[in-house]
Amino acid sequence: MKAKYSITVFIFILFTMSCKQNDHYYADFNLNFEEVENGILKDWIINPLSRHFEVAVDSVNVKSGKYSLSMEFIGDSVHQQVAVLPSYEKYTGKKITLSGYVKTENVTDGWAGLAMVLMPQVEYIDMRETGISGTTDWKKYEISLNMNPDSTKWINFVVILQGKGKVWFDGLKVTIDGKDIQTIRPVTPEPFSEKAKNDRAFDKGSNIVFPELTKQKIDDLELLGRIWGFLKYHHPAIAKGNYNWDNELFRLLPAYLNAGNNIQRDKILVKWINKYGKIPKCKTCQATSESAFIKPDISWIENSDISLKLKDLLHKIYLNRNQGNHYHIDLTGNMRYSFTNERTYQMMDFPDAGFRLLALYRYWNMIHYFHHINI
Repeated sequence: MKAKYSITVFIFILFTMSCKQNDHYYADFNLNFEEVENGILKDWIINPLSRHFEVAVDSVNVKSGKYSLSMEFIGDSVHQQVAVLPSYEKYTGKKITLSGYVKTENVTDGWAGLAMVLMPQVEYIDMRETGISGTTDWKKYEISLNMNPDSTKWINFVVILQGKGKVWFDGLKVTIDGKDIQTIRPVTPEPFSEKAKNDRAFDKGSNIVFPELTKQKIDDLELLGRIWGFLKYHHPAIAKGNYNWDNELFRLLPAYLNAGNNIQRDKILVKWINKYGKIPKCKTCQATSESAFIKPDISWIENSDISLKLKDLLHKIYLNRNQGNHYHIDLTGNMRYSFTNERTYQMMDFPDAGFRLLALYRYWNMIHYFHHINI
């Protein structure tokens, strides 16, 4: 049953790390809890925020092998304990399944079971509606999610005890379309283009000279900042690193600043956007759920005094926006965005009018599109 993140699971996803490789499998996950170093379970991350549970490697109550993982409530009020095994490899397929054996003892005021998250916040499933309670012997359970390879950065495999009592986990297994994940070769991400990196046309200065900044010109520059940032984070060709997006701003600005009216301005913008080629149809893009807590804000497109042709073009880009890897952004394991390939221009003479505008556009759009990641 799909469900919303609990607070503990959401916080705990901040603490993730990558998996190792070995000579026998493409990925060696410690799913059986057999790899223990100095009493510490290898690869698994135990929620460090909880003081209400004791988590241990158990060598007495096991389903198979030498060890199982146990969680026992020792607090005075109901809380939740999770442990996460992350995988940063990229896999393709239709359905991913997490299965494993669970044993419980006096679990009350909650449930025990499995959970799985396709990150960043792509899909989540847990056993809260079918979770295990009471006292039960070893039994196999499984949960499944439909995969979304284009949007998934990594996968978290999770075991949970929410409430009181004690639980043991053992013999976990992950399959994709029925095949053991450890025998499946991960997909190597397509490398980014070198075109953006090799474009050094404005390294010595932007050569931008602003005219008198009337209210109309200021409004036009505000509009350009919105469109420049929108294209930077959504246009597939820019996401692949095919263009140095800083330099493309400087190439556009002289003609844009000389536009005499809104009609000329919009024609310049449409021509500029079309320069970057046709937008391939996105097969995985979906509308934002009505129940989503935070939704992308593109209302400015309809609210702007721009031509219908330009509005339609921007909406088309959004409906077929980039999916997967992006030249300018990456999501790290602590659930924060890393802004990659942003040149610092440390040797730039100060002040440079074009680069000052670029700095404003950069920070404005970082905040507009990604401020919610810290909530």
